[in-house]
Amino acid sequence: MSLRLYKITLGRDGAASRHVHVMSETDVQAGDATAPLMAAEEAILSIQEIEDDGTVVADGPPARSQAVELAPTTSGRAAPRIPS
Repeated sequence: MSLRLYKITLGRDGAASRHVHVMSETDVQAGDATAPLMAAEEAILSIQEIEDDGTVVADGPPARSQAVELAPTTSGRAAPRIPS
């Protein structure tokens, strides 16, 4: 999959909403990439894929996929059984 650009709307009760931009492979991962950019009590109000015309700079790095996070600890296949 390739990275796509997303506009995330953040907000909280009694406050104005704001937008951040992240690059991600999926909308779910876009939400994950947004988490470090959120202030206390903020919630994701919407996730919208937008056209990447080269003028928008992402506010944070893409979220790491589960496969990338687990790669250093797993071989990518089931571990062989150890005889008891």
